[in-house]
Amino acid sequence: MTKTNLKLLTLVGMTMLMGCGSSSADETESTSAIDSSETVILESEYTANWMAGSWGITQRVDGGKKLDASIETGKYDWVAGAEEIVANIPAADYVITSFTHPAHAYLFTLRTNNNVDVSTIHPDMVPTLENEQIILDVINIYRAAGKKVILYLNAAGPSMAEERGDPEIQEAWETYYNDQWDGDEAAAWRNLVLGYAERFDGLVDGYWLDNVSNLPGQVSDFVAMLRSVDPTLVIGVNKSKAYFTDDDGNYLYVDSDGLDDEDETDYKIIKHVPVNEYGDFTAGHVTPLGQGAPPNSWGYDEYTLPNMAETPWESYDGSNYTLKHGWFPIRDSWSGSGAELMFEVEQAYRFVRTITDGGAAMTWSTTQKKGYMTADEMDIMVEINNRMTQDPKPDYEAYERPEGTYLVGEIE
Repeated sequence: MTKTNLKLLTLVGMTMLMGCGSSSADETESTSAIDSSETVILESEYTANWMAGSWGITQRVDGGKKLDASIETGKYDWVAGAEEIVANIPAADYVITSFTHPAHAYLFTLRTNNNVDVSTIHPDMVPTLENEQIILDVINIYRAAGKKVILYLNAAGPSMAEERGDPEIQEAWETYYNDQWDGDEAAAWRNLVLGYAERFDGLVDGYWLDNVSNLPGQVSDFVAMLRSVDPTLVIGVNKSKAYFTDDDGNYLYVDSDGLDDEDETDYKIIKHVPVNEYGDFTAGHVTPLGQGAPPNSWGYDEYTLPNMAETPWESYDGSNYTLKHGWFPIRDSWSGSGAELMFEVEQAYRFVRTITDGGAAMTWSTTQKKGYMTADEMDIMVEINNRMTQDPKPDYEAYERPEGTYLVGEIE
């Protein structure tokens, strides 16, 4: 399957197969997959069709009081950082940037909201009017370069502010929705997000919804709210995960990551399949890093990537198809620029080629230092870019299981 913007009414050489694996609290039952054996007639276009066979990078932008504080130092420049990415990585098809601050669902990159003056709830939730221009400038730089834009949106809302160290914001939010919305937090939250989504209308192509398990209200209502602004938006919903199992339905666990692996934690291997009916592309969250899983696990090379490439589209319930997408941290932290760099060029290039050649999609969770992509990550992305733009593309280094790696139960 190749990257294209054509309407997928007839897919030659594709079939519906039952996905492998069992269901559990963590793993939702995998349903229909598309691979390559017979013709399937589809009645509508895949919303995420433009993502098929594509890859992208991440540029996070701070929000609210954190954005203002960073600008006050005079050392942050996300606009110049975006310009550098455009100049050096033209082959990246899209960028994930920020609706909310990373992991802070109550700090927004925009100030003015079409529906409510958010600053009256609590002024720390929004940047100054001058600083809200930063995210708009960043988006427009990518759009002018022909890149699609997806926004990270932490869907939990301000109800988790106290947990993040901002109890005054949470208290102000509770007062607001109790007084103004008769205690209906879900409706108040959708109204607030809608006011920003309307301002982003025409500027962005989709949303990656994080922390959905803590969303006030129903996922269906929240997604419908976003689609009411633009029904063509691609949406990924980070809610629950699936993992690989053996023939008996038991989870596979990685025991060792190599001869020098001193972490005794065993971890499951992420499986990027749809786990809900709401997403156009899978959230692609890796096995949580805190469970001892490196983002470049050999388990991904051996299980996750081949599965994505072999069956790039799957359906959760038969109503629509979801594109398999992986969002891979390049360090041993999602956004910490000082964390250990886990990928080198050859493995990184193999990840991109394996996934995109198969017609799925992947995003690098690249990190920023003062608004710029870190230099060591940029070196890797530039080399991937250079190889991806050659015709023919250079071969990638074939995967070989690293010495000293094994699953639980493989070695007595």
